[in-house]
Amino acid sequence: MKKTVFEVSNLRKEIEGNVILQNVSFKLEENISIAIRGQNGSGKSTLLKLLAGIYEPTSGKIRRNARRIGYVPEHFPESIRFNLKEYLMLIASFHGISKLKIESELLEYINLFGIESFMDTPLKQCSKGTKQKVGLLQALIIKPDILLLDEPLTGLDSTSQQSLLTLLEKLKKQMTIIFTSHEDLLVDCIADQTLYVEDRNISFHNETTNKNRVIKVKFPNKDIFTELDFIDINYDGDTAMLTVSLDYSDVLLKKLLNKNCSVLEVRERK
Repeated sequence: MKKTVFEVSNLRKEIEGNVILQNVSFKLEENISIAIRGQNGSGKSTLLKLLAGIYEPTSGKIRRNARRIGYVPEHFPESIRFNLKEYLMLIASFHGISKLKIESELLEYINLFGIESFMDTPLKQCSKGTKQKVGLLQALIIKPDILLLDEPLTGLDSTSQQSLLTLLEKLKKQMTIIFTSHEDLLVDCIADQTLYVEDRNISFHNETTNKNRVIKVKFPNKDIFTELDFIDINYDGDTAMLTVSLDYSDVLLKKLLNKNCSVLEVRERK
């Protein structure tokens, strides 16, 4: 039987006199991935901050059953005075992680997101994309039981987005992941369930969408894709990741081969 990591009871949240959420009750189990969706201003980010403990409920209760919770905001704070490495080392020290261990852990993530050259750069001088990567790293290095992500693809280039998607697909087997996202690709790739925030309340939906395939190809030029049908595409130099419905994937593979593309990888995605 899976452990319950969040139990929310009769939650209500007001901000400056405005009711954002009310009568919200639900339970979330460990090692499940939840997408929080809803229109702008519906309360998605507020709910995530309540789960993280950044906000306190106006009334009601949230019970947390986790050793560590990692939280990634949509917008990285602007006033941090440390350089990139100093900040990450400081976060690790708050959680009792040794300097030797954290330097080993950081190396993997630094290479993954390509920020080696910014380690001594003051965070105030870093680009939005680099700050977003730092926001992800500060949550990942503490080895959380629960990972909370607010629009995690915001500000990332296509290569970094694909690296994050691949990483989250791996991590969802090890921890509970809860995220907000406007990106269908992230929801299709990661979510087991979708939590919709609407009219100050929530509803759950199991993800029963048709299975898709992701096809990674090396291509001669981008023009060939204008004649093909697919759900989504992400470029990385002369390679592309195409998401396509399962029943159409074999047809697309043949067309790609006929257009002199080299198929590098084919995998299934829910």
